[in-house]
Amino acid sequence: NTELRQGTDQFKRWEALPQPLDFKVYIFNVTNPYEVMQGRRPKVVEVGPYIYFQYRQKDNIRFSRDRSKVHFSQQQIYVFDAESSYPLTENDELTVLNMHMNSILQIIDNQAKETITNFRSDVNNTLEKIPVVRVIKRIIERTTPIQSILQIAEDETYDSLRLINVELNRIFGRPDTMFLRTTPKQFLFDGVPFCVNVIGIAKAICKEIEKRNTKTIRTMPDGSLRFSFFSHKNMTDDGMFTINTGIKDPARTQMIELWNGRTSLDVWNNRSTGPSSRCNKIHGTDGSGYPPFRKEVEKMTIFSTDICRTVDIKLAGSSSYEGIPALRYEIDNNFVNEIGPEYGNDCYCVNKIPKSIVKSNGCLYRGALDLSNCFGE
Repeated sequence: NTELRQGTDQFKRWEALPQPLDFKVYIFNVTNPYEVMQGRRPKVVEVGPYIYFQYRQKDNIRFSRDRSKVHFSQQQIYVFDAESSYPLTENDELTVLNMHMNSILQIIDNQAKETITNFRSDVNNTLEKIPVVRVIKRIIERTTPIQSILQIAEDETYDSLRLINVELNRIFGRPDTMFLRTTPKQFLFDGVPFCVNVIGIAKAICKEIEKRNTKTIRTMPDGSLRFSFFSHKNMTDDGMFTINTGIKDPARTQMIELWNGRTSLDVWNNRSTGPSSRCNKIHGTDGSGYPPFRKEVEKMTIFSTDICRTVDIKLAGSSSYEGIPALRYEIDNNFVNEIGPEYGNDCYCVNKIPKSIVKSNGCLYRGALDLSNCFGE
């Protein structure tokens, strides 16, 4: 019986998965960071998988009056699986892109003018008059290979260079490249610290970042900031779900009816009039369960809160688990395929990343997806 009825074994398995899921992470380790700063192409080595147990526990469970729907939140807990990850460890040292530095540069390029102007309103300075911001903007807008931040700033006065160094050091902690040495534990969950003990202009910029409430950046008790990819998902829930219990229609068992009270998102592009685009539609399950009696020819859909979209999975073949016949489904190859009006999926063509490399149709290249609206800019 796959219906969700309180007191049944199926309900207990749904409420708390009896076994954790495997959450696998691969990280690109940059092996030539200083050469990249000289204009060379990055050399990367894929390291992984770093494997984590993902535990899921349903909370705040509430049934509709006719028991056909159930509302709940779902807490996720991640625990590093040292045995399965061996010989890799959470403390491996890796060289990765300095994500929080990149984020700050984007904010400066887009919206820091008002922040800096307000901060120095007593002398009525604008963004372009502040050397540190002017130089950082030139870093973003560069069209030729760079050798160092100071070389970009070579036409600044000596006093300006001192100010540039002071502000960069206050925000980023003495960076010498666009990369940083860190560990999977810090990069993924604990967080890479920045904006530590900042004052002056640096503090104003850090406050602007804090106000944006970006999911991957959190404020610490001492006022500093930390960047991590998944801290916001650990020991937290990802919103309120309403799903079908299957009591009236078994074919709709565990299908999502609402997420945070809505049937669609406002993350992806919509037409100026009419219903939400298909990119914003919420449908499918959360991937932990499906309706019974699946047919081999059918595709299935998963709604992922991680990337704020629905994903199709297709049949990959027959399989078995401990002697029980099963069907194996995999992510469709067109998951992050070509995007654009000519492919009928231009609603994914968000393009909110400043100075990003795009195709002639204005959309990102195959394999890239702009999640700015999902995670916060």
